[in-house]
Amino acid sequence: MPGPFQALPDDVVIYLFDLVSIPDILTLRQTCKRMQKISGLRIVWTNACNHQILLPYYPFPKVQIEALTVLELERHVRNAYTLASRWLSPKLISSCIYSDFDATNGTPVSDLRFVPGYGGNWLLAVSNGIWSIIALWELCDEGRTPIKRWEWSRRNCTLRSFAMNDDQSSNAILALSVIRGSEFHVETLSLDVETGFRPLGTIDSALNPIYFHGDILVLCDPIDVSIVTNWKTGASAVLRRPEDASPTDMSLNDRCIQVVFSADCILVIRARSLTLFPNPPLTKNFPTTHAPLAVHSFGWVDGVAVTAIVGPNNSSPTSPAQPLSILIRPEPDDPWAATFEHDLDLYVLHPDPAFPLSSTTPYAFPPRHTARVPSCRGSLQCSDLRLGAHGTAVWVEPQNRSAVGLLDDVYAPLVRQNERLVCAAFPGPLFRRIVLSPEEEVLDTTPIPVHGHTLRTNDLNNWKALDYDEVPGRIAVGSTRGKITVLSLIPTSTQSPPEV
Repeated sequence: MPGPFQALPDDVVIYLFDLVSIPDILTLRQTCKRMQKISGLRIVWTNACNHQILLPYYPFPKVQIEALTVLELERHVRNAYTLASRWLSPKLISSCIYSDFDATNGTPVSDLRFVPGYGGNWLLAVSNGIWSIIALWELCDEGRTPIKRWEWSRRNCTLRSFAMNDDQSSNAILALSVIRGSEFHVETLSLDVETGFRPLGTIDSALNPIYFHGDILVLCDPIDVSIVTNWKTGASAVLRRPEDASPTDMSLNDRCIQVVFSADCILVIRARSLTLFPNPPLTKNFPTTHAPLAVHSFGWVDGVAVTAIVGPNNSSPTSPAQPLSILIRPEPDDPWAATFEHDLDLYVLHPDPAFPLSSTTPYAFPPRHTARVPSCRGSLQCSDLRLGAHGTAVWVEPQNRSAVGLLDDVYAPLVRQNERLVCAAFPGPLFRRIVLSPEEEVLDTTPIPVHGHTLRTNDLNNWKALDYDEVPGRIAVGSTRGKITVLSLIPTSTQSPPEV
């Protein structure tokens, strides 16, 4: 005889499914054939996605839910829930090796990038030997060797830098700064699933591509000039910081690390400056030079990552601009500086509520110091920082060669700590705030302490490249020996839903 729950009509059961957690849905699925059938309905997983994933702003692929099959939707929802639960858990987050392979036959891997839109399954690897090579790898199921799908190289050419197009609808995927002899040019490439990389056009320029979205390309010099251009039409504008706007301690070498487009403005992040420019109209023949709206300097930084923050109420009533998170790894002039001067710091650039009524700047400068995570000094080949829109970050902690007890005992042993791959969740939807005792409470102006979690150590101390895809929880590190290791923050057993 069926119980009270079994006697409920289907629409009531579907409503009840919407009130329980995703693990409870999977538990109910195992009770009987009827629950198994109802738990496989699209409405169940659409509700779970909207209420348990998208509403709390957990990482989820930028796809239309309606375009996914039910099994694909369930898999994405379960992965997102598992990943968020691991970040929010009081236990230390861990990783498993998804793939480990030799990619370049001993040539150092100088750069790694996950290709947007492929769920962390396509990985771009750059190596510079006699000439530069870009290889695109497709990651297979765990335990299987990845497949090299396509490769780009030019004889007697050196690749200086590249930018990947983050607009998945564009036919261009890469912009490359290439040197051949005494010639410099920027080449744009498309990717065809049948023929691989194909050239689309070239721009005669010695500047480096830093930002690429759709048809808009930003080229930067190592000092103070950035050119915003439409690579198809040739229309452009010049962004330049005048000398009187430069921080007094800034040297001539101020290489550009990242460019971020926000509402009404462009943020240019360099090694010693943070400069906000207006988003200019592009013109042909005689591009207009635009001065900055605001300039700030953190001093010399060894690494920096900037991203727009995902979360509720992220724009002011008068400005659509989103807050920007800025994670920096400082580079003190004094290698024996205090410990905290080697820590990683998170700053937030908030929208200016007075814009545009009584302020000409969309953001309120200077950025606000929000959080700090301990780090150490030491030798490091990979200074890249990777910061996701949901506040999670990954970086390589340097090999620490400091001596313990140097002041107390001149014969103290030298402690050598191998470099480590570290992750952390900063204030945001995946941040688990530590409850402090009344004696430990700090003022709002004090940076929030954040704890990093070691994912893996490297006794060879030869990591050179790093990338991180926050949504699928994938991390890739490349070494000077040409080896690539891909890690997953989601256990394999939770990634594939059973057939319904």
